[in-house]
Amino acid sequence: MITQGRTRPGVYRESAEVCVIGSGAGGAVVAAELAAAGREVVLLEQGGYHTPNDFDQREEHMLPMLFENAGMSTTEDGAVGILHGRCVGGSTVHNLAYCFRAPAPILALWEEKHEVRDLASLQDSFERVERALGVQRIIPEEVNLLNRKLQLGAERLGYHGLVAKHNRIGCVRSGFCILGCAYGSKQSMLVTYIPRADRAGARIWADCRADRIEASAPGRRRVVATLLDARGRAHGEMEVEASVVVCCAGAIATPLLLEASGLGNSSGQRGRNLHLHPTVIAGGIFEEPLHSYYGIPQSYYIDEFIDLEHDPRSGHILMPIAGFPVLTASTLPGFGRELFGYLRDLPRLGGLLALLHDQSSGSVERGSGDRPRIRYRLTDEDRHELMRGLQHTVEVLWASGAEQVIVAYAKDPLVLRPEDGTAEIKQRGVREGAIPLTSTHPQSTCRMGGDGKTSVVNSWGELHDTQGIFVADMSVFPTSLGAPPQITTAALADRTAQHILQRWPELRT
Repeated sequence: MITQGRTRPGVYRESAEVCVIGSGAGGAVVAAELAAAGREVVLLEQGGYHTPNDFDQREEHMLPMLFENAGMSTTEDGAVGILHGRCVGGSTVHNLAYCFRAPAPILALWEEKHEVRDLASLQDSFERVERALGVQRIIPEEVNLLNRKLQLGAERLGYHGLVAKHNRIGCVRSGFCILGCAYGSKQSMLVTYIPRADRAGARIWADCRADRIEASAPGRRRVVATLLDARGRAHGEMEVEASVVVCCAGAIATPLLLEASGLGNSSGQRGRNLHLHPTVIAGGIFEEPLHSYYGIPQSYYIDEFIDLEHDPRSGHILMPIAGFPVLTASTLPGFGRELFGYLRDLPRLGGLLALLHDQSSGSVERGSGDRPRIRYRLTDEDRHELMRGLQHTVEVLWASGAEQVIVAYAKDPLVLRPEDGTAEIKQRGVREGAIPLTSTHPQSTCRMGGDGKTSVVNSWGELHDTQGIFVADMSVFPTSLGAPPQITTAALADRTAQHILQRWPELRT
């Protein structure tokens, strides 16, 4: 049963064997797997419950509906924008459906340096998750014009790339993926694991913000939560008694919840080691209209500049990007007439972003009021790597046929033609505050590992300092993943769910 807290003011008490907090790529999988195995599950989601019928493809409606802080969250200094979901289904509702498994060199690094055990079992989880989400290769006719041009440009330059896998079935190629799929084609958690959890008997509460976890004794946990109205204001209370709690609220909210609960910090690492996969974007203006916002927004992927076998800790990838007017305007330079001039060329505009496999790290902790304090600074090495990535985006756009390329430095934006080269980018570099940086993949703030002195959770996501409380979201990545994280997050959550089932007699007492 899915209950919308916005329609249910009052005080409620629930009792269950397991309480899952968060309904994205981690929480939906845990709830469905445990409920299907016969465990009594209550799932709490801070965001609202919306169906494809609610997705009207308008930015002014969808951004507040689907994104935390209407998509306007940033680091404390405002230098990096952070897009993450706040709705039933989490960020899988608005993501662009890339489906990559964790690269083997990254898993080897997690095993060798961070002492994460039994990652071999992750292969079975990958297969289960991919079947459930309908993962398949994007076929050639589904690659839109922008992606085809970028593929051609990469091939002209001799850069390696590939057409990716995705989790869409019956895609109508409307291009509105980031605003929620109104056609139910994108196999997000909203249309896959959440209905499965519901059918298996999980009780799902939307508009229900978990505030703290009380761990009075083994096998006895209580989650204290607040019911929210349609405007996000408190209008009720919820308490859930459970033997096991699984935190899946994401790499920003999960460490904040643990901090409020006084849990998970015996190592001093809770909320530390934040990685963001920060991105920088260049926009190419082509001679003919591309209408790059039509079709599958991201299908081609350039991995020429990341060699994880050689160096699993650094590198960057290039990915196409296309936006609608509001999101595009937020990344373009200028105001008034200047900005209007760029937007007038929207049909001819196509973007390419460089995503950093970051060594830089930051932190998340409670700030004043309801705002988290998110801190993040690039190392000099990562600034240099992002600068190289920005140069490569410009070169690929030119090779793809762009007549000019816009690089949106805050002061004196660059409009470059092929004859200009990229020396000016090298001279200016990439620095926080000087050029827009965006993240859609916050991760690693409750990292897993075998050593309780350097990690927050063990190899299966259980807190080192409190039995029966688990984390199953992107928080647990020991390092930056260096690839789109949806499938890895879901597979790790599946693995955690199987571990809970195996240990159930022990955990319930």
